[in-house]
Amino acid sequence: MRLLPGEFQDAFVQSPNVFMLFMAMGLAAVIISVFWMLSGMGAASSAARMALRAQALKRGKDHRALVLIGEIAGGGGLLRQEMKEAIEDNFGLFSFEQNVQVDLFPLRLKTLPSTAHHEPRRRIAVEAAAALERSAADVIVWGKRTLSGRLDLRILTLPSYGRTHEVQEIELAWKTGRPDELVQRALAFALARKARPVLHRPQDYKPERLHPIVEALDQMVEARGNELSEGLQLEILSDFASGALSLGERGGHVKWLQKSLDARQYYLDKVDRTTDPGAWGAAQQEIGRALTALGEREG
Repeated sequence: MRLLPGEFQDAFVQSPNVFMLFMAMGLAAVIISVFWMLSGMGAASSAARMALRAQALKRGKDHRALVLIGEIAGGGGLLRQEMKEAIEDNFGLFSFEQNVQVDLFPLRLKTLPSTAHHEPRRRIAVEAAAALERSAADVIVWGKRTLSGRLDLRILTLPSYGRTHEVQEIELAWKTGRPDELVQRALAFALARKARPVLHRPQDYKPERLHPIVEALDQMVEARGNELSEGLQLEILSDFASGALSLGERGGHVKWLQKSLDARQYYLDKVDRTTDPGAWGAAQQEIGRALTALGEREG
């Protein structure tokens, strides 16, 4: 107390409780100010690091697809590294490019459910799209690990001109340290489908180029289980059905026509005609084409 000015000492003697209250409030204000100052410095440092990383990626961009892996809340560094390796090992199974560039990008985004308010989800999508633009990347994935241990992921590519950002939601039962091969391939498939789509128009490609992709999808369809969310399973099933039909119609083994027919019929059992009439109608058309081709083959 001797270090304080005389007025402060007198105030302490006259009203010690009031004096200590004001001293505590002043100290708290100083601590809060320091906290926010350090937080601001940390945020600025993180933004600068992200900007520098994006610039470096953009300068080094080549013909390969570039995939960004954002922060996975509750996942840790090992999980992101496993995701990176899974994409690098399996991306070529679902595209015509064997090599892919994958970057552990220093971006943290919230993982909101589809039932959340539109505006927060839109802002997150805009922030993710900005990272894609700054780095010249093709697709970004981020998410969180849920209490049940599953990965709740979001995937985004830059929208076409005049269209809004569409964030895809998928779930994977990822076991850190020993991820299942099906789950690893499913992650690579989901990203390849966004970055380098092939089976949207399989008729544009020669059968010999399509065959390895359809074979890989066939294995995933046969091994389907609860490790993948239903929406992702339906995408795998749909792409497989389209690819198998294309192979069968263009002189491939008759088994592809039958497999396509079976896959589309199963797909129809899972798709609600009222909520997705476009997908339902396209599936019906492919069933008709498969039946026609089978009839021609069998005479």
